[in-house]
Amino acid sequence: MRFSPRVAAILTLFFAALTITSAARTHPTPSPSPSPAPVADPTITKLARQQFVSWQAGIVNQHLYAAQVTDKLTDAKVADTSRALGQLGALTDAVYIGPWADSSFPSGARGYIYQMRCQSGNIYLWLALDAQGKIATIFFKNRLDTETVTAAPSPT
Repeated sequence: MRFSPRVAAILTLFFAALTITSAARTHPTPSPSPSPAPVADPTITKLARQQFVSWQAGIVNQHLYAAQVTDKLTDAKVADTSRALGQLGALTDAVYIGPWADSSFPSGARGYIYQMRCQSGNIYLWLALDAQGKIATIFFKNRLDTETVTAAPSPT
């Protein structure tokens, strides 16, 4: 079978391009290294665990909370939250997801997100401490807001 000189030139360029492309990539492109998981502060993790269990039990120590929060800690709020968290069963693990920042935080406050793993389900605890170490914000959500968080992969 004979090709016209033009077709032969095109085929030659095509095969040359394939050869150059395959020679240039002798091994697969390496995957990017995973970013390291955020490191939890053991003191904050202990506080997160204690607060979760306290809220499950319906016993909240208001002395640990900043003044702007204590008026929101009504008996009804604590009872409703306790009832909802109690359905998750016993706490089995607290996994640090990462830091959390919000423009509504008081100056010097730092936020933390934990996944609280329980016998019958999981929930996220969002906790912020003010500059004096008092709890400035605490709430529980069944999901992460991807607008404010870049979650680290779960260790399990």
